[in-house]
Amino acid sequence: MTTTLPRFEPFSPDVLTHPGGALAEGPLALGSAGYTVLSFELATAVLRDKRFQNAALKLMEDFGITDGPVHDFRSHSLLMADGPRHLRLRTPLARFMGPATVENIRGALREIIQNLAAGLDPFAPVDFHGDIDRRLPARVYCYLAGAPAEDAPKVASLSERTLSLLNRDPSLTPVILDAYEELFAYLEALVARKRAQGLGDDMLSFLIAQRDAGKLSEDELFNEATAMLEASSVNTTHQTGLVVWTLLRNREIWQRLVEDPALIPAAIVEVLRLYPRPGVISRIAAEDIELNGTVIPAGSDVHVAVWSANRDPARFENPTEFVLEREHNQPLTFSTGSHNCLGQGLARVEMEEVVSYLVRHFPNAVVVEDGTEIGQAGGRWLVKSLTVDLKA
Repeated sequence: MTTTLPRFEPFSPDVLTHPGGALAEGPLALGSAGYTVLSFELATAVLRDKRFQNAALKLMEDFGITDGPVHDFRSHSLLMADGPRHLRLRTPLARFMGPATVENIRGALREIIQNLAAGLDPFAPVDFHGDIDRRLPARVYCYLAGAPAEDAPKVASLSERTLSLLNRDPSLTPVILDAYEELFAYLEALVARKRAQGLGDDMLSFLIAQRDAGKLSEDELFNEATAMLEASSVNTTHQTGLVVWTLLRNREIWQRLVEDPALIPAAIVEVLRLYPRPGVISRIAAEDIELNGTVIPAGSDVHVAVWSANRDPARFENPTEFVLEREHNQPLTFSTGSHNCLGQGLARVEMEEVVSYLVRHFPNAVVVEDGTEIGQAGGRWLVKSLTVDLKA
């Protein structure tokens, strides 16, 4: 059975005028970009259904990148793998990025944040996005990958430029290709240096050891290392800024965190629900699939509007409100199913430690609205600027 679907454009500038959840006509819509899934229940079903494949390669091809090393990387990457190969590639990284690693890194995180914050002026408004948000994830990547800390600006730039693909602006193709070429060269040099100097207990050494043990091919080693670097910084950068922006503007919630820092993890999850950086997760129907009474033809683009699912009144009571004690709060910000985000535990801990630092050292901090701009591009939330008066 096929029904007439309402129109919806998930990447339009005014998309947030939709409050969240299903439209009056239902949870599935159709527009110039393809199908859009708006409800939490249907979004969860699509993200867990292996018949809907990752759209990253098609997006790259839409940019005119249809062959060459960048296309080869994406077509053989973990994002595009399914079945036994996906499990084989994902399992080692999932173990390395598991809860033990995440908890063990807290001490290093606190030291990195303290070093970054040492340059802030406690008596004047500071560029929190530039000084903390944009610098922290790349420093964490260098720590985890066993790269020199001074490489952090390069890592941040490479992550931002490669993933500018998600802005859905084909004019950025030359920027993207140049960034990947630079990223490949950087990783080749870093891997060669590690092999020459001896492996450690870092993530890149771990992948090299997997290759030497015959569990990964040389191409798979570089593909996994590339995927980890490209995803290392830019999304966590913006999500951290969104967390700080949201919590500092809600003074009642902020005061509760100051009085009881144990509430910080729950506060982070609620911000992730309300302001998810990956606002849209795109999939492609690998075959004809019936979805909510509509047959989605094979090859169709299906966009899961994460921000809408996260604000679905059928799943979340008072969905537009910040509710610190919200029960069973499991938003789709990091996706779900077999392709959920490998680095979500680390990203949460980074955000928790940033908020914890502010709570401990600058409990009176406030957002300077004139120096702050939050926007959207390609269906994703982004921090254009974030100015904070620390009020020491």
